Amino acid sequence: MSRLLNMQMSWPATAVDRLRRLFEARYHRFTGKRFFVDTAQTQVDIHFRMWFWQRVMRRNADAYWPVHPTTRVRGGRFVVIGPETSPGWSVGCDIDGRGGIYIGDYTQIAPTVRMRSVAEGQEPTDAPEDFSIFIGKYSLLTMNVTVEAGVKLGDFTIVGANSVVTDSFPDGHCVIAGNPARLIKRLDPAACEHWQRAAPYVGYTPLSEIAKLRGAAIDAGLFDRIWGAA
Repeated sequence: MSRLLNMQMSWPATAVDRLRRLFEARYHRFTGKRFFVDTAQTQVDIHFRMWFWQRVMRRNADAYWPVHPTTRVRGGRFVVIGPETSPGWSVGCDIDGRGGIYIGDYTQIAPTVRMRSVAEGQEPTDAPEDFSIFIGKYSLLTMNVTVEAGVKLGDFTIVGANSVVTDSFPDGHCVIAGNPARLIKRLDPAACEHWQRAAPYVGYTPLSEIAKLRGAAIDAGLFDRIWGAA
């Protein structure tokens, strides 16, 4: 009896999951957009649920990268990201990009991370001229990290859980942790691996088509600081 009841309760969920997978697999045939297929099994693969809440329900609609429904993004057009990094892809993040945020290639953002690009007590400008928060490539912000305005972290920076980052570590290649975060360990640059996908994506957009985002999804001035005349 128990087994039969479990079967009766599970089949609707199984059917919905199959429909979701079918939608993701066939979406590009009708639209020409392959992000469901091309980002599968990457660090920030795009799921139907994220797409639905952003593109249909318009939650965090100004973010040009996949965002979890439980995350809040403000000032998405003032956030510039590299390939395969999506701030807020994990649950419960708070990304305030109104002061300008850059996050480098393949940097990963764990759940419940907060980025505050506008200092407390200050009002954001209409369009920042530079990045208030700058995070380099191949870095990792673990769970419940807070990054305050004015912080610059270099490539290969690992930030320990529950840390509050108020000072910059522009040289990177290090582990930092604490409140406020301090240097815990230096990493050997020669041992840090640089790698790239064959066909990387910047959010929902192939890297090869990054120029389409200039002015449309990303502030042109901040875009040019990273991508130039891409």
